[in-house]
Amino acid sequence: MLRRLSAVLLGSALLVMPMASVAAQVGISVSGGVAVPISDLGDITDMGYNVAAGLNFGGTHLPIGLRIEGALNGFGITNSDGDARIFDATANAVVNFSQKADSPYLIGGLGIYNTKFSDLNDSDNGVGVNIGGGLRFPLSGISTFFEARYHAVLGDGNRGRRFIPITFGVVF
Repeated sequence: MLRRLSAVLLGSALLVMPMASVAAQVGISVSGGVAVPISDLGDITDMGYNVAAGLNFGGTHLPIGLRIEGALNGFGITNSDGDARIFDATANAVVNFSQKADSPYLIGGLGIYNTKFSDLNDSDNGVGVNIGGGLRFPLSGISTFFEARYHAVLGDGNRGRRFIPITFGVVF
């Protein structure tokens, strides 16, 4: 009985240790930059802005990490005083090419997107995907990154809602 209990405790400890290691590597990221509209969205809007905040799990210490992120992308409507805003909440896998502080990575995942056009008093929700890449680099002792991602909002009401945010961010 003692042998079985010891085996169960040892097995549980081996399962929990990697999870505790990942939990210890949680960072908060903030980023901002330009958002480039493409496809149908590019036909009706101008280049805009992107701001985002996220929770990063794993950092560079694991081959694959996780980033849960919320973002706001704003675009001016061409030949109008109106604007278009896309809010998104995404869950992304981050594939690290190395476990160094200054390394490239790939990022991609799924999300929920809300698109609002002020001129049309129109708002649509949809599921979307994103994929891209970035480069981490330390800057005066701070972990920073430069990143570009392609976002596509799916569904009939959101067809053609595609954009590429190009951002600079900091991880705390």
